[in-house]
Amino acid sequence: IQARSTKRRGTVYDVRLRDPIGKVYTRTFNTKREAIAFEAGEQTDRRRGLWVDPRKAETTFGEWAELWSKADPTKKPKTLATDESMLKVHLLPVFGPKPLGVINPLDVQRFVAGLSGRYAPSTTRRIYAVLRAILNAAVDADLIGRSPCRGVKLPTVEQRTRPVINAAELRRLADEI
Repeated sequence: IQARSTKRRGTVYDVRLRDPIGKVYTRTFNTKREAIAFEAGEQTDRRRGLWVDPRKAETTFGEWAELWSKADPTKKPKTLATDESMLKVHLLPVFGPKPLGVINPLDVQRFVAGLSGRYAPSTTRRIYAVLRAILNAAVDADLIGRSPCRGVKLPTVEQRTRPVINAAELRRLADEI
């Protein structure tokens, strides 16, 4: 941690660290306490095997979603078309320019609440499923440490009761046919 004087902000503190492959990265903080806490957190995450390169979290949702949509060659054309449509119409306008690292559970909950006001619960859940899949893939690719889709409350889908015919009705139907 090094102190540095600036004209506008006064004294700031630079934390210089190396990632696991040896590349240097720097973060600047207004207080020494923040700098010490950041450095300790980074070192703890490394020891636990939870460290994620903070620069990768700057990848935008839109960039990652494009990679994600092309990554699964086993997807059926109809599923791919549905996912692409949901991305284009619902997800990219809201999350597209945002870096993955700044999307939090509250953003996702607000998004789901907005969808719930306009769409049926099953549609809302389907759009959310695409969002969750993209963000879970970002976790798997070590772009972010945790998915912001955790703990999100979804609208409940009411099960429709479907009529079941008995033997007498089946016989009558067969006779009619």
